[in-house]
Amino acid sequence: MDRSSGLCGLGELFAEDFDRPGAAPRPEAVEPVFSAAELAVARETAWREGRDAGLLEAASGDAAATRLAVMALAERFAAECGAAAAQAEASAEAIARLLLDCLAANFPALCARYGDGEVRAIVRAVLPVLTQEPTIAVRAHPRTAKAVTQAIAGLDPDLAARVQAVECDAMSPGDIRIAWHNGAATRDAAALWQQVAAVLVPAGLLRADAAIMETVDGG
Repeated sequence: MDRSSGLCGLGELFAEDFDRPGAAPRPEAVEPVFSAAELAVARETAWREGRDAGLLEAASGDAAATRLAVMALAERFAAECGAAAAQAEASAEAIARLLLDCLAANFPALCARYGDGEVRAIVRAVLPVLTQEPTIAVRAHPRTAKAVTQAIAGLDPDLAARVQAVECDAMSPGDIRIAWHNGAATRDAAALWQQVAAVLVPAGLLRADAAIMETVDGG
């Protein structure tokens, strides 16, 4: 059998023999559009762009995580500051209450101890402006009477002659009451403490029992 006819009988799969005379010419080689150098540059550019995009994405993720961390720290810091401020305020109020309780306990004694000096100052400040008054009465506790007498003795003799010093057991040591025809001037430690307590008790800086106790004791 002719081999060539046999080959043709196989569906002409290899009907053309490029080595035979008259066969179809070989296809021309296609020159590459890009050179090897250009392909290398393209690969390098694509790799660099991919790397830059990855770095940018990673940086964006890091920036977002950093923002979240900073926000969390800021919230924690604000909370800690608020707690510290509240604790400091509570400590300051506790110290203030302690100091005022001490003041409440010692207020009558302080008034009595420094009362003589204040009594003398009041007499020297009030009586000289009463030169037109025919009579002036000065009342004080017996323990304060000496300070009153000393202060009156230092006044103008004509004025001092019209002043009557009266001892009054009902008054507290250090208190004084100067009375004349149309008015009066008073140093009353108990009344002063009542005014102080009226401000401190509602503010929570002084116990109500301490305020009442000192008012009664002071009277």
